[in-house]
Amino acid sequence: MRKLFIPITLGLLLVAALFGGMQIARSQATTPGGDQVILESQTQGENVREISAPSDEAPKEPNIGFIDSPSSTCYQPDPAKDECFINWYYQSVDAAPNYMISMTVQLNAIGFVARTHGFFQTSMYVPYNMVPNGYKVACGALGAGGNPYWGNAYAWTIRARDSANLGSANYGTTYCPAYTP
Repeated sequence: MRKLFIPITLGLLLVAALFGGMQIARSQATTPGGDQVILESQTQGENVREISAPSDEAPKEPNIGFIDSPSSTCYQPDPAKDECFINWYYQSVDAAPNYMISMTVQLNAIGFVARTHGFFQTSMYVPYNMVPNGYKVACGALGAGGNPYWGNAYAWTIRARDSANLGSANYGTTYCPAYTP
């Protein structure tokens, strides 16, 4: 009986270790972009903010908060130039007790314009003076962005990710003053 007990026990331990290893590998896999579940969403006018998680790991109560990004503005310092700057008063998000991994700003016409990374911090705060002038864009001609009183319109996305792989995102549009030479 002892001769059978040891090989059976070793076989069971080997199978348990194999399934444990598969579980670790599964939890470290990256999920494709379409496998996100929207846990919470808020809309105000044409601006939207969301909290998302991978579909197989979606918690009922997410720890990451909405990104707070008030006062998206586009200004033209010199009316003689077709040169405007987009900036926010601040951008802030928290995820306590999880750690904030990153926050990115993307202007859809340009692509990624800023990436901020965290290191063992439960919140992230990016004030306007971290990008003193803002992000340089073309002002555009009168009506170029679809509004007859303004210049170009720029759609933007701010995304944040925490250590539990939860995400938060803000989407909006900022209109720039028109360049009238």
